[in-house]
Amino acid sequence: MRLFTHHALQTPAAKPLNDWLTKAGPVSTLMQTARQLATLEAEVLALLPPGLRAGIAVGGVKQEAGNAAREETLVLLAAHGAAAARVRQVVPSLLARLQQRGSRIAAIRVRVQPEVGRGDWDTEPAPRPQRKPMSPTGLASLGTLEQTLPDSPLRDAVRNLLQHHRQG
Repeated sequence: MRLFTHHALQTPAAKPLNDWLTKAGPVSTLMQTARQLATLEAEVLALLPPGLRAGIAVGGVKQEAGNAAREETLVLLAAHGAAAARVRQVVPSLLARLQQRGSRIAAIRVRVQPEVGRGDWDTEPAPRPQRKPMSPTGLASLGTLEQTLPDSPLRDAVRNLLQHHRQG
């Protein structure tokens, strides 16, 4: 989760809203969780190699049911399968580094979560390239091959291929 800070939030009119968000009951818990996730995401992205940072986001932290040790599982969202596979390779070292920094994260899960709003799904299929007709020499060679083959499934296949190319 990315924490957005806009210059308008620094104005005097916005400060009471920020105060309300941090002091109001259920909303303050939500804001606190959002800040913790933003901090965790910044920490995780700082530990990842630079090439992986663009395709990874923190999806949340889950606490396993019935876990008396209060161990947590970090869920990372990958933009595509290749990013997920690469992050899974560095999960052991990432987990160790997070635990060295005092995190209660006991496990890391990586899930593929493509961005639905990209519009990639609404594209038209790629146009099929126009096939060039078989040359007269090729047709003659296939005709000769058909005549020399004994009666068999191969001869039938060559005959069908010739009919197809003579028609179209």
